[in-house]
Amino acid sequence: MRNIRWQLLIAAGGVVLVVGLLLGQSPGIDPTSPQPVRGGAYTEALIGNLLRLNPVLDSANRADRDIDRLLFSGLVRFDDHGLPTPDIAESWSISADASLFTFSLREDALWHDGVPITSDDVIYTFSKLQDEGYPGPEELHELWKEINIIRLDEHTVQFQLPESFAPFLDYLTIGLLPDHLLRGVSVVDMVDHPYNLQPIGTGPFRFDHFIIEDDEIVGVYLTAFADYYDGAPYLERVEFRYFPDSSSALQAYQAGEVMGISTVTPDILSDVLQDPNLNLHSTRLPKMGIVFLNIRHPEKEFFADRRVRQALLLAINRQWLIDQAINGQGIVAHGPILPNTWAFAQDLPIVPFDPELAAELLTSAGWELPVGAAPGAPDYVRQLDEQTLSFELAYP
Repeated sequence: MRNIRWQLLIAAGGVVLVVGLLLGQSPGIDPTSPQPVRGGAYTEALIGNLLRLNPVLDSANRADRDIDRLLFSGLVRFDDHGLPTPDIAESWSISADASLFTFSLREDALWHDGVPITSDDVIYTFSKLQDEGYPGPEELHELWKEINIIRLDEHTVQFQLPESFAPFLDYLTIGLLPDHLLRGVSVVDMVDHPYNLQPIGTGPFRFDHFIIEDDEIVGVYLTAFADYYDGAPYLERVEFRYFPDSSSALQAYQAGEVMGISTVTPDILSDVLQDPNLNLHSTRLPKMGIVFLNIRHPEKEFFADRRVRQALLLAINRQWLIDQAINGQGIVAHGPILPNTWAFAQDLPIVPFDPELAAELLTSAGWELPVGAAPGAPDYVRQLDEQTLSFELAYP
């Protein structure tokens, strides 16, 4: 007992020592730690061309979306852990059957022209997704056609869904449009509306002017919005420059014409990694590659056997594929839900690359290799009752 007590005391002392060191190194009490100051500018290269600065119409053009994220705000946004947090919506409630979503808007949120944001702006924006002739994704149009949008008061709006839909909040990050400037404009007429070249938004930066050279728009100039409801940004201005491809954007960076590149594509990745003066920041794209197996296939009945499906997964060296096919720019998925999103289960089991276990599973399911067959030989294929374990994989 005495030895156990001493060990506990030593452990407790170690905890105190570690905590003390952490507190001693806390940035909050370090007088020499750097503090942000207001001012300055940032210039970024965008790949592509301007089409229109409108969050309802930017799904087909990434260059537009990159700028719109600074000009406009949605009802909600998602944090680094994939959890929904308030944006223009101050709070919201969800009915027990998850078919009614009620949002209360911030009363201090303003458009860049000083007009307060109201429920009318919310209704106008999402009604454009319901309009016939909406040029965006068809599935988005079909979703919103089934939703009723109700104005409860000037700062409260409700969405009535025909049934519960777990990811509905994901669809409320779309930037809002100003009803007081666009009322009566259909989504078809909006495509060529002058507003798209003189946008009034709600985001941390406001549109200032286009940068024009030889009668062509080559960039966009944004300035900080002092009355932004979440606090004025520290940067004074942001300038975007358009380039036709990644190589020309990289050349502009190396020449000091821009301070950053919006997207590093595979064709310039090796050059970027070799540049000691360039800091590469990576993030996960909402993209995933999935192989779907038809477990009801009339000729490939082995897909219905769980052991066969497990063996197929265990036998694929997915990390090697990522390293070789996309230069390591990916992570191995352990389920159909993207990591760092609200629906991702942190305790999912990790399936490793284990060809030995895969072989054991197939053998236990009755699939045997021909006697004397050598790896890589044409006859090195497992069989069961004269059926060959083979199939064709269709891909887009």
